[in-house]
Amino acid sequence: MRGNCFEGSAHILSDDEVNEIIEYKKENDIESLTEMYNELSIILGEDNYVHDMLTNYWLNSTSIKDTELNFTLIDEHDEVVWGSREILDLELTKWVDLVSIEELDIPTLSSYNASGKAELDAYPHEEKSNILFYFQESKGTLVSFIIESKIMPKQSDFAFTSRSLETPIYELELIDKLFYKGKLLSRQYDYEEYRVKNMSIELFTLKDVE
Repeated sequence: MRGNCFEGSAHILSDDEVNEIIEYKKENDIESLTEMYNELSIILGEDNYVHDMLTNYWLNSTSIKDTELNFTLIDEHDEVVWGSREILDLELTKWVDLVSIEELDIPTLSSYNASGKAELDAYPHEEKSNILFYFQESKGTLVSFIIESKIMPKQSDFAFTSRSLETPIYELELIDKLFYKGKLLSRQYDYEEYRVKNMSIELFTLKDVE
C-alpha cells in the first residue's frame, strides 16, 4: 500500500497526569504538545508511555484512505509489476460474500492493543475522559503484504476494508484490512520506504466534546 501513511497511538490519562502535563507546558513556556515530544515519556514514565512503542490504549500503523492511496504489486526481484487505485472496497461490493465473518472481525491493531479490542479512536467519554493522541503522517510505503502465487495476481483479486478514527475535531479514514481472493492477508513490515511529512500530539478531554 503506497500513499500517505499513518503512524499513531492513543494513551488514556488520569486527571492528575493531565494537570502534570499542563503545568509542565506552562512552566516551560511551551506552545504545543508536539514540542514536548521527548518530555511526555519522562512525565508519564517510560515504563508506561512511549508514543510509538508503549501505551495503555492502542498503537497502529497503516495507510490513509485518500486520493493518494495506491496499491502496488512488486515481484520477488523488487520490480514493480503494476500499480492501481482500483482495488475493491469490500464493504461496498458483493465481494464480501467470499470472506468469512470471522476474518472480518479479526482485530488488526497487531502492533499493540492493551484492551484486547479492535478499538481505534481518540474521542473522550466518561470511561476514558482524557486521551493523549500521537499522529505522524508519512509518504510512501509503511505496511506491506507477502503473496505466494503461481499466476500473476490481478487488481480484481484484492479488496480492502477501512475504518474511521474519530477525534473531537476531525476524522481520519484508515485502511483496516486487505484481502486476496477472499483470504485476509497478514501485515508485513519487511518493505518500508517512506519519509515523514508532519507530526502532531494532542490532548483531548471531556471539555472538548461538551
